[in-house]
Formats: sequence, structure tokens, C-alpha cells
Amino acid sequence: MTNHTPAKPVQEYDFPGKQLYALIEAFPDAFFFKDDAGRWQIINEPAKRLFHLEGIPWKGKTDMELAELRPDFREIHAACIADDEKAWQAKQLIIIEEKMVCEEGHQATYETRKLPLFKENGERSGLLIIARDITAQKAAEERIKQMAFYDDLTALPNRRFLEIQMEQAMVRAKRHNRLLAVCMMDMDGFKPVNDTYGHEAGDEVLVTLGKRLPEALRKSDFVARLGGDEFVLLLEDLEDLDDLAHTMKKLEGTITAPISLSHGESVQIGASIGVAIYFRDTDAGDTLLRLADQAMYESKTNKADRERFWVLFGEEIHKQQRTPAQQLLDAGALEVWYQPILDNRARKIVGIEALARLRDKDGTLWPPAKFLPQLQGAGFFDLSKTVLTQTLADLPTLDTQDCRLWVSVNIDPVSVSEGCIACLQEMIAQGSVDPSRITLEILEGSDFLEQQKALDHLLEMKALGVHLALDDVGSAYSSLLRLKDMPIDEIKLDQGFIRTLEDRPQDLHFVGAIQDLAADLGVDLVVEGVETEDILDAVTVMGASLLQGYAIAKPMPLAELRECLQNTLSYRRRPASLLGLYASQLVNHSALKKMLHQNPRLVDRMTLVDAATCPFHDDMRHLGVDDGGPLDRLHQEYHRAIAAMDALLISSPANDDWSAVERAQKALGQAIIGLYRKNKTEDGHPACEAENPA
Repeated sequence: MTNHTPAKPVQEYDFPGKQLYALIEAFPDAFFFKDDAGRWQIINEPAKRLFHLEGIPWKGKTDMELAELRPDFREIHAACIADDEKAWQAKQLIIIEEKMVCEEGHQATYETRKLPLFKENGERSGLLIIARDITAQKAAEERIKQMAFYDDLTALPNRRFLEIQMEQAMVRAKRHNRLLAVCMMDMDGFKPVNDTYGHEAGDEVLVTLGKRLPEALRKSDFVARLGGDEFVLLLEDLEDLDDLAHTMKKLEGTITAPISLSHGESVQIGASIGVAIYFRDTDAGDTLLRLADQAMYESKTNKADRERFWVLFGEEIHKQQRTPAQQLLDAGALEVWYQPILDNRARKIVGIEALARLRDKDGTLWPPAKFLPQLQGAGFFDLSKTVLTQTLADLPTLDTQDCRLWVSVNIDPVSVSEGCIACLQEMIAQGSVDPSRITLEILEGSDFLEQQKALDHLLEMKALGVHLALDDVGSAYSSLLRLKDMPIDEIKLDQGFIRTLEDRPQDLHFVGAIQDLAADLGVDLVVEGVETEDILDAVTVMGASLLQGYAIAKPMPLAELRECLQNTLSYRRRPASLLGLYASQLVNHSALKKMLHQNPRLVDRMTLVDAATCPFHDDMRHLGVDDGGPLDRLHQEYHRAIAAMDALLISSPANDDWSAVERAQKALGQAIIGLYRKNKTEDGHPACEAENPA
């Protein structure tokens, strides 16, 4: 129970029972009147329901007597007696909060007001009580508090809560004459997790850390998330720096412990931490955060050479050896491999993506998932620069095969700067490749695209004549909203949506939506992650033009690429699979719906009724679907439904109830998916099975 600030004292009062009784039944709140001896004299229906008194002779009973009649309310009645006495002693209105079990059976919070009434001679007259259910109000307050002071993703305290806690921690440190360490933490190797496994995996890492960090620290310590992959730790009650070092050692083990992702993969990340110690009154909270941030920057900048993962502000960094990946880069062990990009309409390879690989002394090839986590900051810029340099040297050699290809190169968003633009300008000037054949891919999911300065840099890059592509589109909704404001020539659909199409065919709806978005913006769309023949079939039927993935060609060194480009691509009737058939019915339904919306009289109703005249019927027969079988019958039902819709739109143009058509279309689609999965399982290849390229 919580006592609130009491109201003004009540004057002596003679309770007018009859007048009050006429009003209280209209109250939505629970109302009670007890006499000077605590006997219940008047209650309304909400009060009766609250105390479950239906059928119980309550009138004239005290709380103790009612407790005997309702033993399950014994504790509540005992609390009522105690609170009643508080009101009598206060001789004025008191307000308390208490938990009660409402008639629906769940616990509710009530705000109870108790007003003692006295006779002119000062003797007790009676007690007025009003109890109001404030459960929804308390829940709303808690939600507001949660939104205001906690991070949505990790449920850790946010910056606002940190500011409050910082001031309190500084007061405690001064009072107890102990050290307070303010630690700014930024994760290492987090971006490669996003790039390799997608941003949902990145969120899983953040959520896991959000749980692990508080568990690794003492109850007196504090953890907050500032945003992105930045956290702040307040380590209180430290005796000396050895105490700090011991805590950091434990923290390092917690951070670097493997994190299992929901799809079965396991990842490891690191951290760079800067520490500022509070030891004098002149240090304000924002000053400590700034000093810790500076120390963290020093730690991150010298990540390749530092001896430990945390740096104390003002100390000299003890350097260590470079990582194995950095040593391989220094030794010139980088290889540039190329993955062809198919123009599905022209049936020829029109572009390539340059991909970095490292080969160690034993001849083992390192994929990006292995070496990217060992690179940071300048390392990414050096990698992109080396890849682009080699690509600009290789591209003219392919021109001799009458293959005038364009090439895309990945650029780390953090590397995009004035220095990067100057370097790019110099490379273009020194090379012989037309800059319009160079596409620079920027990852969508970074905060980079939310910054106006970054967009200015992109415009400067465009002015050099290169093309710009937004990679992994669909992984960050905010960037989708800003696409129209970006100087982008191409978007690459996040391959996470494509690789899993065999398991999630419904994602073809999203593919169609991105196709429409690209068409509206007037930009090219590259669909990557086309790893199997069935996926290739489905996206081809959907009308995707530029495709990339193992079903077309794997990444390969330059010599193999030359041989690959000499091959002639064969034609195959589409759809060639049930997954392609599912895509076909999506495309046909969308086209019919658009046509009927525009002008229902353009379509012959008799043709609509006859499912056998539909190209989809020929597609089913080509794939061996029996006439008159379940799929054929569902297809006929769909045609009857859409023919009826056509007639309805002609007779009543304002009618827009497509529910019958959508049900028929959904039933047909689900039947196709069901048959597809059944066939895959019988063949010994689950629908979700796809090659996972390195």
C-alpha cells in the first residue's frame, strides 16, 4: 500500500445518510459507509461485487466479522481495518493504493479514498470510502515509463534513465569515498554479423548481450543501451583499479562467449570499451561520458594493436600484434572473385559482383564470414580499395571476349568520406574503365543513410559518373521510406528473402512489392540469393530481370569467369516447378485484379468463367497436374469467383468486396504450396533445403 499526500483536514460533520444513499447507486466506483464502530452500513453494487458479497448478510458487520464469512478475503479485511484507523488518526482524507482481486478473477489496483466524519463534540461519526479501479491507468503509466526510460529492443535502460542514474551514482561514490567507473562500450564484429546473417540476427545479438551484461555485473552496477551497438556501464563501489581490471576480465568473457542464433548458426563478437573514473566534484555526468567516449575511440582505433579490449582515459595504449586476417592482407593474400549477374530477359550475363577472398599459407580460402570480423575502420576501406583496384585492372581483359560487363563493388558505409571520394576520383582518372560501368554497393541497414552529410557524399560520388546501388534492401524499413530521396541507380533485394523462398513461398508477395517499388522509382532491381533451380524458376515467372546466385553461377576467380562467359545459356519453359507455378498464379491474379479495377468491361466474362482458356491451365498440364484433380478444381473455382466479381463490378462499380476472390486465390495458392512441399519431402529434399554459399 502506498500513502499519498493527505488532503486538507475535514471539519466536524454529521453524516446525512438518506441524502447520500440516493446518490451512491449511480457511482461507477465502489462506495462504502462505515459507522463509528467500523460496521458496514451502506455499500453500492460495485462495492458488493468487489468484496464478493452477493448473498452474504453484510449490513451491520465489521471487517473482522465479514472476514469470518469470507475467509479468502481475511487479509484484505485486516488491511482495511488498519487503513481505517490511519484515517481516524489523521482526522482528514487519506488516499491509498491497494491490490484487490476483481470479479473477473484477475488482480487489479484500486485507489481508495477514506474520509473520516466527526460529530460536533469530536466523537467519531462514520467513515466514507470510495475505491476506484486504476489498473488501466497504472498500466498506461508503466508503458509510458517503459517507453521513456527503456530501450525497446533490449529492455535495458536508455539514455534518459542513464542520466538520472549517473547523478545518483556520483552522489553515492562521493558519500562512500569509492571509485565510480563510467564505461562506454562499442561492439566489434557486429557489422559482419548483420552483413552475413541479416539484421534480425544482429537484433538477436543485441538482445542476448542485453541479458548477459547485467547478469555478469553486480546488482549495484548499471547497464544502458545508447542505440545501435553502443552501451554504457556504470561500475560502482570500486576499491581500486585492480578491482576494475577484475570486473573487466569477467566482462570480456561474457561478451566474447559464442551467441547462438535462432537459425542454428553461432557467432562471436568483441568489444571496445573506454573508461572514465569519477574522482572529483568538478566532473559532471556528461563530461564523464565524453571522456569515456574518447577513450573508447582510442581503443577502437587501435583495435589491431591493443593489448586489452578496454582503455582508461588518459593512459597510453599497450599495442599487440595484428590479427591473422590483417597479416594476410598485409602479405598480399587477397584474391578477387567474381559472381555473374544474369539479365533474365536477354538471357546473357551483363554484370559481375567483385567479392573478396583471402588465401592463407596452406592454400585454404577464407570466406568473408571468417575474415571480416577481424577488420575494423580503416581495414574495411583498405579492403574495398584493393578490390576495386584489382577489378578495374581485370575488367578490360574481359572486353576482349566481346563481353562489355559492368561490375559492382561493396563499399563499407563508414568508409564513405571526403577521403574516399578523393581516392575514387584518382582511381577513375588513372584507369581505362568508363565510370558508368562501376556500381558501388552501399549496405542499407546502417545509420549512415540517415545522415544528411552521407547523402551529400553520395551525390559527390554520383557526380564522378559511377552508379550507386543500395544493398540488402528490405532489411531496414526506414531506408525504404527514403529511397526516393537517395541518388540510387539500383537496389539489391536482401537475399534473406530469396534463399528461403522454398520454405516461405509467401515471401514472393514481398518480391513483387519491391519490383513495383523499383519500377516506380525508375531504378534497376537485382535479385540475389537465387541458389536453386526452383527459386530461379519462381523469380523468373515473377518477372525479375537481373538475377544473381548459385543457380546461375557461383563466385569464381577471373580465369574461370572467362570460361563461364563463353557458355551459351539454354532456354527453358517457365514455370518448370510447382514453386514457379505458385508464382504464376500470383502474377496472373495481380494482373487480372488490376485490369478489372481499371475497366471490368475489357475482359470477356465467358473467357473468365472457362478456366481451360487460362494460360495457367496450360502451365498445370505441362507440370503433370491432372485435369479434374484437386488443383484443377480449385483453379476452376477461382475463375468462377473472379468472373462473378467482374459481373458485379459492371453492375455495381462502387462494390469493392473481393473477399470471395481472395479466398479462392488463397486456397489455390495453399494447395500448390502443399503439393510442392509433399513432392519435395517424397524426393528426400525438404522444401527449405538450399545450398548455403560461403
